[in-house]
Amino acid sequence: MDYGEGHYNWLVYGGFLLLHIGISLHILLTKREQPNEALFWLLLVALFPVGGIVCYLLFGIVRLEHAQKKVLELQTRMKKDPGKYFGPELAALQDALKKFAPPAEVADKPHNRTLDRLFPDYPALDGNSLEMLRDGVTAYPRMLEDIAGARHCIRMQSYILMSDEVGRAFMSALEERARAGVDVKVIFDSLGSLKSYFSHYFRRLLLRKQANFKIRSFSPFHLVTPWHFQLRNHRKLLLIDGRIAYSGGINISDGNEHLTRVPASRHIHDLHARIEGPAVAEFAKSFFIDWSYTTRRKWIDGVGPWDFPLPERRGPAVVRVLSSGPGGNYEGTRRLFFAAAMAAKKSLWIMTPYFVPGAEYIDLLCLTAARGVDVRIIVPADNDHFFVSWAAQNYYSTLLEAGVKIYNKQGLFSHIKALLVDEGSWGFMGSSNCDSRSFRLNFELDFCYEAGPFVEKMHRQFLDELAHSTPVTLEEVRRKSFARQLGENIFALFTPIL
Repeated sequence: MDYGEGHYNWLVYGGFLLLHIGISLHILLTKREQPNEALFWLLLVALFPVGGIVCYLLFGIVRLEHAQKKVLELQTRMKKDPGKYFGPELAALQDALKKFAPPAEVADKPHNRTLDRLFPDYPALDGNSLEMLRDGVTAYPRMLEDIAGARHCIRMQSYILMSDEVGRAFMSALEERARAGVDVKVIFDSLGSLKSYFSHYFRRLLLRKQANFKIRSFSPFHLVTPWHFQLRNHRKLLLIDGRIAYSGGINISDGNEHLTRVPASRHIHDLHARIEGPAVAEFAKSFFIDWSYTTRRKWIDGVGPWDFPLPERRGPAVVRVLSSGPGGNYEGTRRLFFAAAMAAKKSLWIMTPYFVPGAEYIDLLCLTAARGVDVRIIVPADNDHFFVSWAAQNYYSTLLEAGVKIYNKQGLFSHIKALLVDEGSWGFMGSSNCDSRSFRLNFELDFCYEAGPFVEKMHRQFLDELAHSTPVTLEEVRRKSFARQLGENIFALFTPIL
């Protein structure tokens, strides 16, 4: 080896060492509030210098501060001058919503006082109607019917918006209303809608240059900044004329429709809700903040009087809409799950497809069960992401020993995200999973509900899910092979990024 080659090698080694030091410093500086996550990345980079650095560049850099700054700026403008931000209609709406404060017997309940303090910008509103919709088989016809009946505006966002039969049916319906003069705005997540995104399906829609029809990608992919995809917009929302909202866990894809040409293993069981009443305005605010973030506008364009009509009483339900994510109610999902566990007196029932909330919430569930609360967790027997299921099962013995009951939902893959407190006293549902990603990284959209028939319907739904589930026993958990337990332990290490 001559001098030139040796000098070149030293430059490569020196550069790689500087990169390694720089990555380690970045981990320590940006993840100081998550010591477990910081330790995980430091070990990965140390043990696998090349692969660990690549993984960190792709999955470890989140740019939370950048997103938080942008969202906070939008929310500050909205609070300072809602008339300028949303239009004069919102200023009148703010006063009108005060008339829909919950009655004292609801507002003074301990959990509502807690939620008021935790989420002062997300009030509980009385006078709503809620209709439960099971699976896309039930939800899609209702959604398409309301889309066809729209007269002024349609706002839609979905984490997964496929270019399959169901996705094309929705896009065709939206295009038809746009041609009829209805203003249509659509947001999709670039990672969740990956297949449609890279097949240029959305690009072809935009090339048609239809009046009144706009579609935008949330956190689009860039080769220079590949870590952008870590900030996912996991929200599911459809708004019709500012008076009807659909929200819950259902995405737009063939799997939710249970089409015969789709393998049964890909069919999805899920819940959605059709909502009318004052709470619709809170859903609309969430959409337009996302729209402004996505379009990179300081002020929102295209907001009309139809987006924020004066609310009318539509039913007896009290609803609190909670959008959470970087900058806007950061870690709101985490606080909501924690608050429910601490408020529960009789029962805490959780349905979630992905159960990897981290050690702190595992400890809280064990303490909740120790107080005599009936804690039940329903997860799918066959998960679409096996590594997430294995990571969750690493904690089963701890939970079962503490008295927490765990059930495997049989049949279709259950994608339901819902929680019920004290045998149907109140609860919430929406887009949030009980996992670290929903707790910290994702932009999520949920709603709390109480009063009215919807609460009893949710209680019956939980009982139905339990009737089609099998309990996980401590004996079967302890009988696992060494290899299986080792695999679960390994996947559990990745809990901070699952």
